[in-house]
Amino acid sequence: MRLFWRILAAIGGLLVVLIVAVAIAVRAIDVNDFIAPIQQRVKDATGRDLVIRGGIDFKLSLEPELWIDDVSLSNAEWGKSAQMLTAKRVEAQVKLLPLLQRRFEIVRFKLIDPVIALETDAGGKGNWEFSSAGGGGAATSPASGFNAFTVGDLAVDHGTLSFRDGESGKTTTIAIDTLSLHARDAESPVSARFRGTIGDIAVAMEGDLGPLQALAQRRWPYPVSLKGEVNGQSASITTKMRVEDHTVNFDELQIGTDHGTVKGQLALTPGKPRSTLTVKLAATTFAWTDLPLARKLASAKGAVAHERFVFNDEALDFGALQSTDADGDVSIDTLLLPEGRRLENVRVQFALRNGKLDAPVLQASAFGGTARGRLSIDAAKAHDPALTLYLEAKALDLGALLAMFGVKREVRGGKTEVTLAISAHGESARQWTHGMNGTATVVVGPATLVHTKLDLESPLNRLADAVNPFHKVDPSTELECAVGRLPLKDGIAQIDRSIALETKKFAASVSGTLNFREETLDLAIKPQIRQGISIDVPQVASLVRFQGPFRSPAVRIDAVGSAAAAAKIGAAIYSGGLSIVGESLLSAATRGGPGPCRTALGQSATAPAPAGHPSPSSSSKTPEPIGKALGRILGR
Repeated sequence: MRLFWRILAAIGGLLVVLIVAVAIAVRAIDVNDFIAPIQQRVKDATGRDLVIRGGIDFKLSLEPELWIDDVSLSNAEWGKSAQMLTAKRVEAQVKLLPLLQRRFEIVRFKLIDPVIALETDAGGKGNWEFSSAGGGGAATSPASGFNAFTVGDLAVDHGTLSFRDGESGKTTTIAIDTLSLHARDAESPVSARFRGTIGDIAVAMEGDLGPLQALAQRRWPYPVSLKGEVNGQSASITTKMRVEDHTVNFDELQIGTDHGTVKGQLALTPGKPRSTLTVKLAATTFAWTDLPLARKLASAKGAVAHERFVFNDEALDFGALQSTDADGDVSIDTLLLPEGRRLENVRVQFALRNGKLDAPVLQASAFGGTARGRLSIDAAKAHDPALTLYLEAKALDLGALLAMFGVKREVRGGKTEVTLAISAHGESARQWTHGMNGTATVVVGPATLVHTKLDLESPLNRLADAVNPFHKVDPSTELECAVGRLPLKDGIAQIDRSIALETKKFAASVSGTLNFREETLDLAIKPQIRQGISIDVPQVASLVRFQGPFRSPAVRIDAVGSAAAAAKIGAAIYSGGLSIVGESLLSAATRGGPGPCRTALGQSATAPAPAGHPSPSSSSKTPEPIGKALGRILGR
């Protein structure tokens, strides 16, 4: 807001010379004769060149009207743009009598098709800071003379305003469809209206501001109340602004959206090399989709929805972390997420210094449980920021987690713990997965997985059907535990039985590779029937392969593995029992080992194998009538 008024003062301060000079000339002469003297006066006062190509029209009355066509003002010598200001037309109307008291009361001031280029140099000096042509005078801000004139109605029609940060090189562009400020006089509240875009965000707002004179004389607090739409969604903002010790404070701040109101305080201290921002905000309800960043991420996700990769390569802008130091504390009772999901009791505390963001407090209640963590982003290298995340979630609901991954089924129980300890670098989600290092662990407790109303096209349900020989027989699976531990190195997880599950009737261990760099998986899953469970042989798959791209993995029976298993199964049937089958299919837990889940967690065996259990060598002495059994397993 402060910068806006400086811009307004700059425009008014530069062109008021034209208005006053012509208004005083109440005699019948060609007003275009004033162009050369006015240009010289502007040159002497600012060191800039004022060019009027279209001439001046003037209408004399107690409130003279002035029209200037095709006008431009040159930029600072160090500026990137040749012109600081160009306008197709400038219209102004002034009160004549106040001029006798050396007060310039502008009744109406309008810019048509202006292009305003504001910028700073590497040292932070703005191109709106003027010096005399001789260079000996001190630089002056146009805002310093703000008390010398007042504006009743200000309007901008189809203009563009850009601001380039000379230190970072970043440019922000504001496209103005319409802008109007109306006040009865300098001591009256201002009625404001704006429609246009700020960057890529569409904004249409209107409301009331405090008197311009109060702002000029620094009478605090200065009230602001606006409402309208941002990117097509309802939005509002009210606050009381004050400036103390170079810090702009926004007290009693309320930001309204379609889904709730955020309340709190903001404080901004402009400075070099970085500005300082302090944030303390709280909301009862807030929607993730109300954030511009969320809309950008959703747009990027939609763009890759039909592509091969799950993780998109849309680069995020980490430059803002370098331009500002900040401290923040944000709390949200209910954060609404896409697809009807939500987080409760959200709390985030963060500190940003020299391009490094540390968030030691990340916490929320989600999926029936709680999550706590911490995040660090080092953006000192803007094009290769480093990310470190630690997250620990407890008592999560398994059914809700499966639904998040598109698996919809009835689940009873299954409290889940998730631990993430990963580091990565890059500007996009795809770059992060390319270089991930660390460990991701998921542990699921006892649960009942109901088999009815399943989406049989779901890859995970197809996998369950292949691995679980009782999937089509029993109404449900009684899960005792499930573990997934991914040791990640450079985006690849080499799995050696670190994924496993155990049920009351069978267990399974997984080995293979999860390649996040190429977004492919190749997993071998070995079912193990628990001792004492009767089963028809064709129901058993010796080895199930789950492989392919993340988006559409395929399930198949490993023919080689099945053939090897068929030999032993056939021999066992021939001998009239399951003693040999147990060698390859019985759960390790029934043989005194640590069990697949404990093995997946990296826990070693605590007891020797029971005496009398068949040794590996005993299988070589088993008869081998395998043809019939092999045919039954492979469906021939």
